[in-house]
Amino acid sequence: MPVAKPTQLSEARFRKLFDETHAMSIQGYRSDGTVVYWNAASEKIYGYSPAEALGKNLLDLIIPHEMREEVRKAMAWMFANKTGIPSGRLNLKHKNGSSVPVYSSHTVVELPGEEPIMFCMDADMRALDLAEAEVQKLSYFDVLTGLPNRRLLLDHLQGALQGLRVEHQYGALLLLDLDNFHGINDTLGYDAGDQVLVACARRLQHHISEPSLVARIAADEFVVLLQPLEHSIGAAATEAELAAQRLLQALRRPVAIDQQPHNLQARIGITVFGNRTDDQHELLRQVDIALKHAKSREETAIAFFDRSMEANIQRRIKLSQALSTALEKEQFFLEFQPQVDVQQHVVGYEALLRWRHPVFGLIAPDEFIPIAESNHSIHAIGDWVFEQCCWQIVRWQQANCCRNLHLSINVSAVQFRRDDYVKRTQSILKRTGANPAQLRLELTESLMAGNIDFIVEQMQALKDLGLSLSLDDFGTGYASLAYLTRFPLDELKIDRAFVTDLADDGKGALLAATIIGLGRNMNLTVIAEGVETIEQFGRLRDMGCEVFQGYWFGKPTPHLPEA
Repeated sequence: MPVAKPTQLSEARFRKLFDETHAMSIQGYRSDGTVVYWNAASEKIYGYSPAEALGKNLLDLIIPHEMREEVRKAMAWMFANKTGIPSGRLNLKHKNGSSVPVYSSHTVVELPGEEPIMFCMDADMRALDLAEAEVQKLSYFDVLTGLPNRRLLLDHLQGALQGLRVEHQYGALLLLDLDNFHGINDTLGYDAGDQVLVACARRLQHHISEPSLVARIAADEFVVLLQPLEHSIGAAATEAELAAQRLLQALRRPVAIDQQPHNLQARIGITVFGNRTDDQHELLRQVDIALKHAKSREETAIAFFDRSMEANIQRRIKLSQALSTALEKEQFFLEFQPQVDVQQHVVGYEALLRWRHPVFGLIAPDEFIPIAESNHSIHAIGDWVFEQCCWQIVRWQQANCCRNLHLSINVSAVQFRRDDYVKRTQSILKRTGANPAQLRLELTESLMAGNIDFIVEQMQALKDLGLSLSLDDFGTGYASLAYLTRFPLDELKIDRAFVTDLADDGKGALLAATIIGLGRNMNLTVIAEGVETIEQFGRLRDMGCEVFQGYWFGKPTPHLPEA
């Protein structure tokens, strides 16, 4: 049996390696371009089987027409110099005529007694191109909705700024935020939330055409870049507002989730910009301020940025920061306003929270309470108020006085909705030893916009602790008679707006009389707040009101009877 020579073994090993590699196309060519070697990977890349390729010419198989002269010259140079040319990227041709991007290396091999052969080794770049395209997509587009992301928005916005400066035109940036989107995720699940976002993205795209742009930059925040708009800032603002109204109308259409319709609401902040604006990040900051303003108002869902908003936002930020240490620094104090019966005898007091800051001075509750609710410091503050009132009850008990007086304490809806609110309240009662029968919690009608079953459960748990409950500002918000019959209340409080409008033909008189009659029929005490004149007191007394509060009987004071 003949023994193979070492050169034959080496050739066999390399041929097997070349034939079986799937990652690299390897071809061999004579000096005239005739194919003498074509491995399996070459068929995968270019579409020709070895049988189809062998004996054919390189130029006819895979070289695009516009490259043939260049390739012919390169081949002649390589065979003349017995060496390859630098590796590089080429776009060659598939059997079906499509373009094939490859990274190609070339070398010329000449063995003794044999003609030189040019070997080409080509790596398929299509997978890499797809990967690069996917990376590009991930870098510039939102995966869920397919909309441009913040990065691409900033690029487009920069281009828009440059173009508007040249054309002396205006553009607008709109920031949209869905109301209570987190509630959808919490109650229906994240899949439902994703369905909502995709539906919103499609609706926004339907109403916006190029060169304007819709982008998603946060969980439930979308940005619309409108351009170009009118040549005056007033007309541009009008155009932007009309566009915002159309978008809100489109978003308000019910979205079907698991075949059930769900209504959506949104808020929009707008900033208008023109040839003097040169910073896209500044525009995003402005439109964010405008959106915060829109979310803080009830009368409209759209707000434009202006400099006064910026000052308000800065103050709000500083107050929010100051609130985090206000308890620790003992900046809060309580004032108490008397509540009287029809004989004008004091029957109790309402505890009113006050905040005096060393820099900002005395800050109104209407300003700092919403901030405390938004940054969640309201929970600690509310506990402090309740505990201070409990200690006041204890002082009355120890002095053996005021046993028939009660203290009314305002409770934020944010506090009340917290799962551990009842437990925290019970803990304070136990720690202080205060008599709960002398404490009354005033709840606002805004609670009624939540889960009614949970609200009733919370109320009943508080009643079981011995506390009494009052519904504050009744008639101005969400409460309905159907819900009212379910609540274990002790008191209804007539809002000061009705008391102010007690003229014979005023609606306030009719509403006050209705509330008083309702309270009597439901065996509830009715108290009117904001009573400032003897005439208002007399009118309410004649209607049947039992308890009164207002400047006519006494302004809030930090002092209470102690003996």
